[in-house]
Amino acid sequence: MCESEKNDRLRGMLWGLIVGDCLGSPVQFMEMDSFPKVTEMLPCDHFNTPAGYWTDDGAMALCIMESFVRCQGYDLEDIANNFIRWYDEGSFSSLDHAFDVGTATVMGIHGLKRGELCNGFENSQGNGSLMRFAPSLLFDNGDNRIIHEVSNLTHDSCKVRETIDLMAEICRTHLSGKKTTFQSEYSNREDVNNSGWAVSTLQAALWAFHGTENFEDALVEAVNLGGDADTIGAVCGQIAGAYYGYSAIPERWLAAIKDREKLDKLIDDFMTAVINKMKLQI
Repeated sequence: MCESEKNDRLRGMLWGLIVGDCLGSPVQFMEMDSFPKVTEMLPCDHFNTPAGYWTDDGAMALCIMESFVRCQGYDLEDIANNFIRWYDEGSFSSLDHAFDVGTATVMGIHGLKRGELCNGFENSQGNGSLMRFAPSLLFDNGDNRIIHEVSNLTHDSCKVRETIDLMAEICRTHLSGKKTTFQSEYSNREDVNNSGWAVSTLQAALWAFHGTENFEDALVEAVNLGGDADTIGAVCGQIAGAYYGYSAIPERWLAAIKDREKLDKLIDDFMTAVINKMKLQI
């Protein structure tokens, strides 16, 4: 694979997370098919945000990327401190405060404030670490230790780690230029569980990815499932972005993202830092 194609896939996975979060946010918490079909970036009435504003999904991913760039390497404690800054001060948020924060994440951050870098419990199987997954994959050494550590900051659960492992295998396959053979357990749209459970979120994202043939259609299918639409969108965006690449993301969606140039610089700086530090080989 040529260097430009590799970079396109890497950037696509990272930007896919942000785009999916922003596209799905306006219809999260809504029942499937209870709203007009979403095909464009829209304001989110629930959080009173304009179109193109990311939620906790994007904010926590930015926390991870900024830490790696500033520290010039992986520092779990520094990532934890960035999560605290986001939660307490609104750093990395699209608003001046953190919002749309899940219960497990709130509990985890309180643990981080106590100096605990492993938080959660087995029954806490929410999707809060899948939504922010992509950055940690890029500086993991291949044995999934780092992606587990970053996940465990808020979601210390065997089931979540199993789900993270599957997502890692899918994304690594896509970054290598191949299409994953893992199929969704859902065969019909009506059967899709659109809740915030980690397992069902990944399965919903896979359903949207395999039922379409391009990035745009995959994301439209994903977010229109409703429910935890922002995170289903963010997870599908990572999976589809790693396969189709940044060049496949509609420009009109990217243009609507708040602070696009600022985010683009951070993502570029992050990719450069990861490639230089880890000698990334996909």
